[in-house]
Amino acid sequence: MSKHSKRKTSNTIRFIAVTAGVGSLVGAGAVVNAGIAGAQSWSASCNWEWPVNGSLSQGYHGGHDGVDFAVNVGTVLHAPTSGTISVAGPNDPGGYGTYIQLEADSGEQIQMGHLSETWVGVGEHVQVGDQIGATGNTGSSTGPHLHLRIHSGGAVDPMSFLSSVGACDTGAGSAPAPEPVLAAAPAPEPEVVSAPEPELAAAPEPETAPEPAPEPAPIVEADVTEPSPVESISEEQAPVSGESVVVSAGDTLFGIGAERGLTWQAVWDLNPQIVDPDQIFVGDVINL
Repeated sequence: MSKHSKRKTSNTIRFIAVTAGVGSLVGAGAVVNAGIAGAQSWSASCNWEWPVNGSLSQGYHGGHDGVDFAVNVGTVLHAPTSGTISVAGPNDPGGYGTYIQLEADSGEQIQMGHLSETWVGVGEHVQVGDQIGATGNTGSSTGPHLHLRIHSGGAVDPMSFLSSVGACDTGAGSAPAPEPVLAAAPAPEPEVVSAPEPELAAAPEPETAPEPAPEPAPIVEADVTEPSPVESISEEQAPVSGESVVVSAGDTLFGIGAERGLTWQAVWDLNPQIVDPDQIFVGDVINL
């Protein structure tokens, strides 16, 4: 047996048989056409209520001393009235399967069979509308449904009985949960404004005597000796040796002439084939 927290639900539709004397009119295995009972709002006088809200699939007749409500497996089962639990659990595997038996405070005995779960224990007292289990398809059952049986000096038709006692809609027999009272928000504490602390004047920094400017370093004039101008040697004065030199890498007219006591102009004059004195090439023949 599993214990389940009890909660209340409210429905406004209840399917009941509306034909008078339904027990005497319905044959074995017949299905009663369901009618709709008027909705009854919650009231403290709801001592009975319908255990589930579902269509009637089989009524009360000879060989079937109860009624069946077609409901899905897991539909919440409500206590039809206040009383004490005398049976709860899988105690009739070949018949009711898992079922609950309630001994009503008013003297009736109520059996609810083919359950999937029971949320109460033997000896526990429940109030009308309490959630006590869930419907199922256990035991000798041809499909998910609740079998409801009521004994009051013998088996009675549950449909007629619940109608005669003014049963409330499923879940209507319990008082609605009170609305939570919101606690008033505490008044905000007055803000304490601290007086600003007086600003302290910053102490003047001691004056620092300026450092004496460094004496400028004496300017030493560099002894720059200008190169003496190279006097041009006239072509008539330039010695002619009749020698020729083949230009190697790094040779210049200046260097070739200096090795032989000639100016570069004299060497250039001796070699009219040189167009630009700054451009001589390796392998050129220089006449001296």
